[in-house]
Amino acid sequence: MFKRFFSKKKEVDIIENISSEEKNQFTEEVETNVEVETEEKKEENKFEPNKIDWLINDSILTFMPRELYMHYWDNNTEKNLQDPSWQNQSVYFWNNSEPFERKSLPEFFENFEKKLFVFHEVPDYISLVSAKAIPWFGMPGEGDKFCLRYDDQPITLEEAHKLNIIKYVEIIELNYENLGVLNDRDNYCFLIDPKEVTFENQLFYLNGEKISLAELYQKKKLLVLSVQ
Repeated sequence: MFKRFFSKKKEVDIIENISSEEKNQFTEEVETNVEVETEEKKEENKFEPNKIDWLINDSILTFMPRELYMHYWDNNTEKNLQDPSWQNQSVYFWNNSEPFERKSLPEFFENFEKKLFVFHEVPDYISLVSAKAIPWFGMPGEGDKFCLRYDDQPITLEEAHKLNIIKYVEIIELNYENLGVLNDRDNYCFLIDPKEVTFENQLFYLNGEKISLAELYQKKKLLVLSVQ
């Protein structure tokens, strides 16, 4: 009797083990399928600029031929005209494309806010001056460091903003959720660098070669901006 009981118990254990293995296998297959579906969905939703070329080419946004500049900003830095840290946030600025190591700034500046702007209306009495950053803080320097002056006196970027000399902007990265901005010329515009991109006879040229707006966008030579 005992032999029969244990024999049946062994059969039950075997059945339960098989059932458990099948269940685990099923769970693993489901999880694998979910992962595959998730990856496929991500791949489907992955933004590819060439899929919306016609939207960019047919956009009604106006063009702003300007160079894009930036300056650093940290709310915790106290105003001090003699403090280089404050000066490098409130007076001096750089081309947005200038590599950080060419600016000869302390490494902690990379953690500061980066404020982008373009020139809007520059009076004749305001001059733009520049100088090469000297090697400092273990950086090679040699980047172009700019500031605005009036009668040889520096003008802060805050003052320049109040005088409408500069306008702050934000770069809008196109995705499938915000393509409507391409038809909102009241709040957005295209930015092209006039030193790189020219417009002649209704055509755009990059390095002397004819190019479409969509191609310019893919090469990051055409930016969509929100002007603040």
